[in-house]
Amino acid sequence: ILAKPRTYMNLVGAAVECFVREEGIAPADVVAIYDDMDLPLGKVRIKRSGSHGGHNGMRSIITALGTDAFPRVRVGIGRPLEAGVQQSGISYVLGRFHREEEDIIGRAIELVSDAVDCILSDGVDVAMNRFN
Repeated sequence: ILAKPRTYMNLVGAAVECFVREEGIAPADVVAIYDDMDLPLGKVRIKRSGSHGGHNGMRSIITALGTDAFPRVRVGIGRPLEAGVQQSGISYVLGRFHREEEDIIGRAIELVSDAVDCILSDGVDVAMNRFN
């Protein structure tokens, strides 16, 4: 089941927890996909579990589920630079990609799809070896 909560990122945990409860899904079976400014644009990394790394959405999900023991797929969006000047992280993540970045993001989305398929069919370890 693919679910995209329609709430603010810092409140996403409540939506994920409700979905997990209603669908009878174990938290370990959740695969979270999220943006990561610490990765270069288009880079995809899979983690088995771990901390939120400063990401408010992941912090919310971990708090709501009461565990960090679920896989996640991080999608690099890079650091916000506008004409050589650092811009606000918030305006950056809520903004649109530039035309030249859209191809990179399109390829990253395809890679994420393949990575999630691999996690579901072959397990996190195989996916990490294949995609990291």
